[in-house]
Amino acid sequence: MNEKKTGLQIILISFVIINCLSWLLWILLGKFVDSKNYENRTLAERPVLTIDSYVDFPNKYEEYYNDNIPFRNTLITLNSKIDYLIFKRPTNNRVVIGAQNWLFYNDIADGNPIGDYQGYNLYSDDDLKAITDNCLKMQRYFDNRGIEFVIFIAPNKERIYSEYMPQRYGTPTDTYRCLQLIEYLREHTNLRIVYPYNELINAKEKISQNIYYKTDTHWNWIGGYIGASALLSELGIQMPDINNNELKIVPNNNTAGDLAGMLNLVDFFKQYDFEYSVEGYDANNIQTINNDFDTTFIYHSDASDTRKIYVYRDSFSTNIAPYIGSQFADSYFRHRFTYSYDDLIKQNPDIFVYETVERYVNDLGTFSLTQ
Repeated sequence: MNEKKTGLQIILISFVIINCLSWLLWILLGKFVDSKNYENRTLAERPVLTIDSYVDFPNKYEEYYNDNIPFRNTLITLNSKIDYLIFKRPTNNRVVIGAQNWLFYNDIADGNPIGDYQGYNLYSDDDLKAITDNCLKMQRYFDNRGIEFVIFIAPNKERIYSEYMPQRYGTPTDTYRCLQLIEYLREHTNLRIVYPYNELINAKEKISQNIYYKTDTHWNWIGGYIGASALLSELGIQMPDINNNELKIVPNNNTAGDLAGMLNLVDFFKQYDFEYSVEGYDANNIQTINNDFDTTFIYHSDASDTRKIYVYRDSFSTNIAPYIGSQFADSYFRHRFTYSYDDLIKQNPDIFVYETVERYVNDLGTFSLTQ
């Protein structure tokens, strides 16, 4: 009995010493250690003990402590490396570990890209009709004002690079909801729709560089160029093909993207991913007027096309915006989270592009121009 009691005392004393020592070391070394928040959420703040909060205080303080423990990122990174390198499993269930250090996205609440890949979230006829009705409502609005209207859908990464997906997910289904919607819209409307899946697959087969980031959910600057070229073609502007000899794909620095960040392994995954730039097309002396991801990308150029283009966008527009902007005298890209009808009226565009990634196509059924 005394031995058991002594053992418990040793464990308790060791815990106190290690805990106090870690805080002491943090005070001395914390400013030299990575403490960036990679979790895409707000970390818990220190709670204040009051007469009204004492019941919840222990739980809230535990949350605060867990989010602010000394050397937290270092410990998380160590754990993530052990899980990835030894057990081949992610520490974040929103990340799918593929072959050859490819990472993919899995979040049912954020568009459900795996559902798109496997085709278990298909639309009903009523769903398709409801989305179509909303798209036609937008089209009527723009037709009445002489504004061109185009829907642009960026394909999910999982389908473009399906050969690196884990075997448990199988091969990508031939019938999936984005394709359902596109085929339905083309059969029942004259809406202008750009879905550059075939263009991306053709380019992927002909060039050696990746066209999506290995460690990010998005296409890179090569994929962005291919997507932008498809959209520009719909708008009557021809860009050099990605295989054209006048273009040059330039490798730049190593990089690691949002999926690597979700695993807290940005530095580790940098060795496997690259930034590229595409050079050789006529950028028409493009000038960047504003470059704020959360609000607007605004460009002016010497392009002869004087139509003003307005792009309602998500994050996939980041790597197409400069290409589009170079081909119009004035271009304006507004993030979907900061869009307002007043802003649209103020800009008074000649072209309106609704840009979305494939996993968000459902929003075409709920988006309102005027609200």
